[in-house]
Amino acid sequence: MAKGITLVIPQRTIVYAGVALVVVVILILNVYAFFISGKGSSSAKGIEKTAENFASAKAAENPSDICATPPGYTDEQWREHMGHHPDLYKECL
Repeated sequence: MAKGITLVIPQRTIVYAGVALVVVVILILNVYAFFISGKGSSSAKGIEKTAENFASAKAAENPSDICATPPGYTDEQWREHMGHHPDLYKECL
């Protein structure tokens, strides 16, 4: 009967490999959450940062009071929009 090769792996090596695997999974999930799922959106509500959306928001604003929430926006959405453009809305923030 032929004898096989027995591979002995120290338990410490298994623990290190397990910790390294957990760290790699956490890093991958963070990269996904930061770069992929959040790409192009300004909030969890899915409002994308595009030229079209900015133009739409600018067109909706009240020229006599740019701080007032325009129709079609909630107060929170409008504050968030203004927060992305502090140079344009400094008197409102």
